[in-house]
Amino acid sequence: MSGKISIIIVNYNTGSLLRNCLKSIQDTITVDYEVIVADNASTDESLRLCSDFELDSRFKILRLESNVGFARANNIAVDSSTGSILHFLNPDTEVSADLNRDYETVTAAPDDVYVNPLLNPDGTVENRPKPLPLIRDMFFWYFCRKKARKWYKGASVIISRDNFEKIGRWSEDYFMYTEDLDLFYTLWRYGIRVTPLSSTIFHYGGGSSSRRWTDLEREVMVQRSTRIFYQKYFSKFQYVAIKLYFIFHYLLKNPRRVPGDIKAWRLSRNQ
Repeated sequence: MSGKISIIIVNYNTGSLLRNCLKSIQDTITVDYEVIVADNASTDESLRLCSDFELDSRFKILRLESNVGFARANNIAVDSSTGSILHFLNPDTEVSADLNRDYETVTAAPDDVYVNPLLNPDGTVENRPKPLPLIRDMFFWYFCRKKARKWYKGASVIISRDNFEKIGRWSEDYFMYTEDLDLFYTLWRYGIRVTPLSSTIFHYGGGSSSRRWTDLEREVMVQRSTRIFYQKYFSKFQYVAIKLYFIFHYLLKNPRRVPGDIKAWRLSRNQ
């Protein structure tokens, strides 16, 4: 296995965003790398816009026959990759030359898992750590934050192939959403440290999901995947307790969201 960086991107109807992402990699990354794009049977023009990248031997596009979901597509792409370091990157992102320095950091200390800060179009920074949505960690988040176990968005995750195989890869229990929560919870269970990096990834947000589904449909998928996560690892009490917490949280912070959240929860139970 080489010291190469394998950049793994799952695409579904992201249009020109995917092309911009690939162009930013091609223009700025100087370390030894390859890019594997797993396309989930897109119906838009994103693959046509990116076909010229296949003239570069470092770029490979896997055209899947159906939409197999985020986790499964990532795992398929890994099977076609050759690098010892895997960088899972969203197609609605752009990278800068600073990422080369981060790749050197990761290669020198591959036992950790790494995440990048995400810069939104409005200049705000996201992907700050969040507590695992469990009673214990929500309590510590407010009263002793150092003890709270944390997770991050999966828009830019860098992990060694050895660690990726050790934790059982991306969980294919989910079609969309909550895969990153499951990943970081699994990393904690295996005692693998997560380290934030310094280089910023430009994140345009939404990607294919904002083009394909309504807000309600998207929230139903989130609710369904969240329920799978709790059923997989925890008791029903834990799920109900956290659900009530977020309902009260939205009542205080954003009460207009509560009816839609409850409706999505009810719909998700019938799927």
